[in-house]
Amino acid sequence: MEIPYIVNPRKDTGLNNSKIAIWLFLASEVMLFGGLFSSYIFLRVFADYPWPERVLPVLPGLINTFILIASSVTVVFAWAGLKLRKWGMFVGNMSFTILCAAIFMVFKAKEYKGKFEHHGTQTNDYAWVEGHLEYEKGDPTHGNVYAVEADSINFKIESAAPNYVAEILAQSSEAPTLKEAYQVREITGGKFTQKVLYPVGTPLSTEVLDTAAAEFIKARTHNQELRTKLLKDAWIEVRSGKFPELKGLKDYDSKVKSTVADVHTQLVKQAEENNEFLLANGNMIFDAKGSELKLDTGWGRISNSQEGESTNVSLLDGTVISGTAGDSALVYHYVDAIDFRHLVMKAESKGLDADALIEKSPILHLHGEGGDKIRKLWETHKVWRGYLAEHLKEKKDMLTGEGRTPTEIDMYRVTWQQMYGYAQLDYNITAENWMQVKDDHKPHMIYDVIGMTDEHKATFPHHVHVDRPDVRFDSVFSPKMNNYYAIYFTITGLHGLHVIGGAIVLGYYLFFGRKMYLSNPDWLANRVEVGGLFWHFVDLVWILVFPVFYLM
Repeated sequence: MEIPYIVNPRKDTGLNNSKIAIWLFLASEVMLFGGLFSSYIFLRVFADYPWPERVLPVLPGLINTFILIASSVTVVFAWAGLKLRKWGMFVGNMSFTILCAAIFMVFKAKEYKGKFEHHGTQTNDYAWVEGHLEYEKGDPTHGNVYAVEADSINFKIESAAPNYVAEILAQSSEAPTLKEAYQVREITGGKFTQKVLYPVGTPLSTEVLDTAAAEFIKARTHNQELRTKLLKDAWIEVRSGKFPELKGLKDYDSKVKSTVADVHTQLVKQAEENNEFLLANGNMIFDAKGSELKLDTGWGRISNSQEGESTNVSLLDGTVISGTAGDSALVYHYVDAIDFRHLVMKAESKGLDADALIEKSPILHLHGEGGDKIRKLWETHKVWRGYLAEHLKEKKDMLTGEGRTPTEIDMYRVTWQQMYGYAQLDYNITAENWMQVKDDHKPHMIYDVIGMTDEHKATFPHHVHVDRPDVRFDSVFSPKMNNYYAIYFTITGLHGLHVIGGAIVLGYYLFFGRKMYLSNPDWLANRVEVGGLFWHFVDLVWILVFPVFYLM
């Protein structure tokens, strides 16, 4: 039976099946993105930290906006080509639409890559330092690690991660050896025998851990099955009539349950005395022999990062490394921004002197040449913002007739453009040249697309060490960073999936639609129209995303 209204529209609605379906689907999409944008607004209004503003490169976002608008136009021309029975017109415009989708995703991929390579560290006083860590340059011994002079390593053998074990072995000056013999109990011919599976001094290896884990799982399984059998035996004994005080009571009565528990405990005790339970030891402790280990901070948490003090590093797989904390400082290859806005917000909420707290911030007391440059930049910035405040005070607002004051971003955040500008002026800000700092980077907006040049990077503080005890929080610019980036990646990620999905559908029409076109051109035209409606929605979402995330 032929399904009606596939090509021809219904007389009452003027719509065919596919068009009704796409409008219903787009209605659900509006609800989805509407909820996400509403969440963004709510989180921004009630944020208890300075909300990131204009932190995304505007030029790539603007280019992507025009790319999607152009693709929305060409998808209409592609549909028109089918209606005019011009296959070449359809192919040309649809190809351009798909090319635009590919270019859009290239820009998004570059933007995402930049965010996941950019790192931020918040010190205990809520100040921020941003830049790129050393390990991103290929040196695994620096960057963001937990350093420990390990005395012992306690592996939870059932879940020990092979890559963790391999890294520990690679960094150990001498292979860790077993501190206590690992024993097992076996059942042979109905008899239980105990033996040492691995003696003291056995070197650490993944094979040792795997074999011990297999024995542990076998023992635990046997013990659980035995306990279950003994529980059944306890119920049989209670129901046998040996306990007249339970006569007339139901199985769910508390007195019956308590008696069963007592009998079960006695049976378990007897089984233990008869060595019927196998040894189920889920841990193996190795002597690390003072090896200096540097572990990725994403692998776990350190209990005490103060250099020279006792500490434990608890890894995600349950492994615990005990020893003495080493130098776990975050090492920045270069710093491209410092930000005291959150510190100021906290200080003002408590009625404290923000400027005095900034001068005490760990960021302004970092060691080495990089720390010296940060202090020089901040002192230069204070002079610059003084000239800015005077300029804005004299510049009358058209509505109020009064002067304005600098924003908190102007006052308490030093950007990479300003770092470059201060260096170009040799850190000497005067009434004659201070305006150049703000304007200096404008001719270089193209660097938002291709990245900062080595000339820019050379002016930043290099090899900056932030002591781990001073660190309150650190992260790349990922959803973990804050609510802004969580919503940003959610919305733009979903939008990117819509772009990919839409391009696949339109590509199917382009590469496999010829047969449909020859048999019934209107059928293909209807499908391209439906795909075009979805593509227009994708474009509309981006037109909302661009100002909300890139300009505000």
